[in-house]
Amino acid sequence: MKPPKLLLAILLALPAAMAGEFKVEKKPFKSTVSLEGVFLPDKAHPLKIDPKAWADFTIKELVAQGAKVKKGSPVVVVDTKGIDRQLADDADATASRKMALSAGELELANLEKTTPWRLQTAELAYKRAKDDHGYFVEVSRPLQEESAKRSLQSAERYLESATEELNQLLKMYKEDDLTEETEEIILKRQRYAVESAEFRLKSAKLSTKRSLEVTIPRSAIDQEQALKDAEVAWKTARETLPSALQQKRLDVKKLRVDDQRADEKSADLKRDRAEMDIKADSDGRIYHGEIGNGRWNPVAAAKFMKVGGKIPPKVVFASLIPNDAKIQLDAFVDEIAASKLKEGQKGYVAPVSSARSRLAVEVAKVATHPAVDGKYHVLLAIHNAPEGLHLVPGMKGKGKITTGNEGDSLAIPSKALSEEADGTYTVKVKGEDGKETPTPVTVGAESSGMIVVLSGLQAGQVIITPDEPAPKAAEKK
Repeated sequence: MKPPKLLLAILLALPAAMAGEFKVEKKPFKSTVSLEGVFLPDKAHPLKIDPKAWADFTIKELVAQGAKVKKGSPVVVVDTKGIDRQLADDADATASRKMALSAGELELANLEKTTPWRLQTAELAYKRAKDDHGYFVEVSRPLQEESAKRSLQSAERYLESATEELNQLLKMYKEDDLTEETEEIILKRQRYAVESAEFRLKSAKLSTKRSLEVTIPRSAIDQEQALKDAEVAWKTARETLPSALQQKRLDVKKLRVDDQRADEKSADLKRDRAEMDIKADSDGRIYHGEIGNGRWNPVAAAKFMKVGGKIPPKVVFASLIPNDAKIQLDAFVDEIAASKLKEGQKGYVAPVSSARSRLAVEVAKVATHPAVDGKYHVLLAIHNAPEGLHLVPGMKGKGKITTGNEGDSLAIPSKALSEEADGTYTVKVKGEDGKETPTPVTVGAESSGMIVVLSGLQAGQVIITPDEPAPKAAEKK
């Protein structure tokens, strides 16, 4: 027997009506914030290479992700062949550089002493040449010319005197008509004297001519040239010697600067070599990537943390979690949730791998400012984790934090509220006659889709809630 059509229509309409109604009742109401995060240690030592000069850090060996290490044991073994060869070459270059600097400093010290001397010598030579030239022009040349002329005159007079004396002797001896042997000797001697005087005159003429026409003019030219040379040498010395000294000072200064920079580079290279001995500074566990600021970022490290990979400079490639580190939950929430969370609030979290577990937690810290992604960092301290629960850094967790307790309150679904033009709220109250009446309400705390009604409703009333959109039917293939 089929049911009547009217009864069938009522039965079909009943679930829809019930799905859109909510009975107002007083129940305990607690405000909570749901959050998701990652279990991380409260402390971790970042491992990175901060080089000054070297750039090649190729991995030869490394500790596996999550492996335990002892204090002093290698975490990563880096290929040091290239830097060791560079250090050996640098030692030879350093010795050569030091010798060049020492030689340059010695040359500079010598120039500092000799430059004033050489300037004085050049100036003195110029003054002497100038004095010699002036003396030659004013005194020596006229004296030489006069001396040459007087020498010629003396020779002429000497010849004249010798000839006159010979003539007198001949005249005297001729008058006696007798020439004795002694007189012959005297005449002979006098004739020699005349011949000697003639030769002397001849020589004096040649010498005087040579002196006046060649020797003295040549001396004048030499004196002029010597003065010019000394003047040029003095002017050149004044220009070049100080410049050479200053250039040597600059050269030595550059050698010193280069030496200092090279020493600094050598020190940086040695420091880089020391940093390549990457060892654990405590007992703990190695995680590839950086753990910090509430996040573990292994993605970047995964690209190079392998044999043959190259560790980028100044990048945290691994983190050492000490054995005494405590596990905490680091979460990031939006602005609304952050505004409700306060230090000291309690709640629970559960690892995603053990959703039924309950770990008591307490809000230890809430960021006052958002991160660059707009989220706020929240730190939850874990109290009394149950034994046997597998909980390691990097695991994800979900939980709730109780942010307020309103006690027994009238609470309705938030979706039942309608916001009016003036900013007030109303709900549709279903009367006994089935009619829906918009009713103003004031509201309070809100959590998990429910909101406390402070006034406007009474327990037992029924309000209308919007129906949830029906899910679309799956398409048939």
